[in-house]
Amino acid sequence: MRLASFRYCMLIGATALMGVAVYYFFNYFFRLSVALDNNHLEPFLDQSIRAQWLAFACHALLIALLYVVVAFKPHAVSREVIVLFGLLQLLECILLFVFANSNVVAGLLTAAALFVLMGAVLWPRRLPDTGESPAPLRSDPISPP
Repeated sequence: MRLASFRYCMLIGATALMGVAVYYFFNYFFRLSVALDNNHLEPFLDQSIRAQWLAFACHALLIALLYVVVAFKPHAVSREVIVLFGLLQLLECILLFVFANSNVVAGLLTAAALFVLMGAVLWPRRLPDTGESPAPLRSDPISPP
């Protein structure tokens, strides 16, 4: 039951974070690029905004994929890494609320962070036995020829 709850928490967090990534990718092509093309900013600022927008979308997508991997292989990364990523999403959520007034994305980030942190609490101590036994160790020392 605990492993199933852990998986559900991680998968819900991954789904919410993928929603954030999709939102930012679509808004880049349909809103941001049009707005930046019409603003006539300095090329450095224009390219920096585009790069940071896409970097945020890519990092949300990659972290969501990491959560999917962790849902099925919990010990692929440590629990501390998952906690740090959950806290990072809470920080991003606060920044979005304060500076961008983006309630939808901030809500998705909050959901992702809360489910991931709940998953970290439910982190499985031991994985269930798969039925495979490890190879036996040699008991006799290897003698030189």
